[in-house]
Amino acid sequence: MKLLLEPHWIAKECFLYEALLWGGFYRYPKSEIVPDHIDIRFDRDAQEDFEPYLPNDYGYIESEEAIRVGLPPNPEYEAIFDEKIYMLSTPDTINKLLKLTIEESEKEKLKKKLVESEEQAKIKTEWDKKYEAYIELVESKLFIALREGKIKAYGRKLPHHDFDTAIGILDGSEKSWTWFDMEHEEIPTTFWRISGIDWSQSSAQNGESHYFHIYVKTYEAMEVFPAPIGEEAKTVSLVAGQYILDEDEIKNIKMSTKRGRPSLDWNSFYLELTDRIKSDDLPDKQESFIAEMQDWCIKNWNQQVGRSTLLQKISPFYKKYVIK
Repeated sequence: MKLLLEPHWIAKECFLYEALLWGGFYRYPKSEIVPDHIDIRFDRDAQEDFEPYLPNDYGYIESEEAIRVGLPPNPEYEAIFDEKIYMLSTPDTINKLLKLTIEESEKEKLKKKLVESEEQAKIKTEWDKKYEAYIELVESKLFIALREGKIKAYGRKLPHHDFDTAIGILDGSEKSWTWFDMEHEEIPTTFWRISGIDWSQSSAQNGESHYFHIYVKTYEAMEVFPAPIGEEAKTVSLVAGQYILDEDEIKNIKMSTKRGRPSLDWNSFYLELTDRIKSDDLPDKQESFIAEMQDWCIKNWNQQVGRSTLLQKISPFYKKYVIK
């Protein structure tokens, strides 16, 4: 058996969360290159979607990454790809479903799933405690580097330090807007407060200002967190312009067999949407609600979900219940 090694460009700029993952797990930030060597993650013309790229598949720490730094395997990561029910339907979602008028046989199935879901949630909580204890030191080192100017950061400055208020200001303007209307600007070193950093969303605020879509220069992050010494691979060969790793070397490395994107708990998403409709609590502006639910996804799923994805989910409800 031989392994084909496919090249990936290491990104010249990386989002704040990618810098954290580099410092904590040495996960290289990879760029998305179009033929003329433009990283589409930071180029408006190269992006076909309505919102800038964010690394929305980066929310899960892989078990191999965790083990490498002394953490136990990530139960959330394992459960997602093993398709265990507690990630597809969380305890909160199952409890809400049990309150609905459904067949008794379905209720019994849900009750059994609830037991497993709650047990897995306890395991996840214990793992999260260990992860937070580990990543706190990495966050502190990265914060100090930002505050001392060893790493320069750039972000889109919102019109208000409160995110919801900022979205309201933007929605209230006479013309429509996109994130691209706000150019990245260098963030002053005096801005940073560690308590105001939202690492997973690559954003930060200090009570006076709020920056979004924050990125840093990758080489500066690597100077603060130097790469570990690499191991020599003696059996890599160049065949017809392609790099091949021979089978003797393959057995010495660990390869993840996990594939595909994790399933998201859309049941809980629609339940939240239904609750908002029943309580007549939908904002007048659809864009405002999309921003709220993006924040909801971060809070409940630890994952950024793009505007276009949420637009497809939310738009039919706005057309029926809000837009007259």
